[in-house]
Amino acid sequence: MTVDISVQLCTYNRRDTVLRCVDALSRVTFDPSRFEVVIVDDGSTDGSAEALESASMPCRLLVLRQSHAGLAAGRNTGIRAATGEVVLFVDDDTLADPALVQEHWRTHRAHGPAVVSGGVCHVPSHDSRAGRVRLSDLSTSFFWTTNVSVSRQSLLDAGLFDEEFTEYGWEDLELGDRLRALGLARRRNARALVRHVKPAPSGRDLPGMLARAEASGRSAVLYVTKQPTLRARLATGLTPGRRRVFAALGRLDPHLTAFVERVQDAPLTRAGRLAAAVLCGAAYYRSAERAMRERRPAQPANRPHGGP
Repeated sequence: MTVDISVQLCTYNRRDTVLRCVDALSRVTFDPSRFEVVIVDDGSTDGSAEALESASMPCRLLVLRQSHAGLAAGRNTGIRAATGEVVLFVDDDTLADPALVQEHWRTHRAHGPAVVSGGVCHVPSHDSRAGRVRLSDLSTSFFWTTNVSVSRQSLLDAGLFDEEFTEYGWEDLELGDRLRALGLARRRNARALVRHVKPAPSGRDLPGMLARAEASGRSAVLYVTKQPTLRARLATGLTPGRRRVFAALGRLDPHLTAFVERVQDAPLTRAGRLAAAVLCGAAYYRSAERAMRERRPAQPANRPHGGP
């Protein structure tokens, strides 16, 4: 049986978070016979899959399990299993507005083949009400899987997500470049809204933030290697000027780290968030620089005079 829309998300060791996401999706106003929710559990060890399989949904709920392979592989597993004409991607830390699915479907019916970007309102907790989408909430990305939909056939025509992306970041932008090359235009619909839950970080979160920044740096280099365009370099920030700036800022790491770590469990102040952002930026660029060096072909050794 086919449906109009398949809502697809992936999760990894975020049991409580993904259950809240599913609870919000259970309340969307779209006809339950016309959509499904396809969840890929990417090797969780916290009971996420078992809890999801017990969740109650008015529509078809398909929970798939795979060994931990990363978001790109998980998305592809979900796409292959989906039966919808359109695939709507959300993240497991988002909360759907009741009109989310209806508004995506309405935009596709109005405009034909397109990438439809919904609104994203960042909130600090699951209890926060969604306000208006602010300027800081907007993304210039052509294809951002926090809240975006496209026909399943277009995904297949583009070749799906590139599974060489096994770490955090950039796999959606890379696929977006290939969807754009197929001639798809982007349509925005701010009424197709999700709340993206982003709790205020504390000093104890810094190691995880740095690890994510480093992974993103490696993925950024993979992205610009696959899409060697000015657009990709600007998106990733891998330009000579920014690389020099963050190389210089990296010298402040010991001082900024000490400043952030003083906070421990308390939410970071504005100055603390700025310090953490600089630290993460420096970590991102250091990781990217290492990845670029590793990808450069080895230079042949100079032969001595008179050699063969």
